[in-house]
Amino acid sequence: MAAQSAPKVVLKSTSKMSLNERFTNMLKNKQPIPVNIRATMQQQQLASARNRRLAQQMENRPSVQAALKLKQVAAW
Repeated sequence: MAAQSAPKVVLKSTSKMSLNERFTNMLKNKQPIPVNIRATMQQQQLASARNRRLAQQMENRPSVQAALKLKQVAAW
């Protein structure tokens, strides 16, 4: 049995520009996004406050307190 080769498929180029050139141009023309530093700082402070509150809530849970006590006993 002779192996039959698949017929070659030839696609005509639909663009004169390669993908590499196209993406390079997109990166060059990309406008920087303006950043509002004050808003970013406010978001970070709000997130920090939420994290502190969550940590306090976790500390007050009986299961966490029991685990911390076990850890302290094991350290002795």
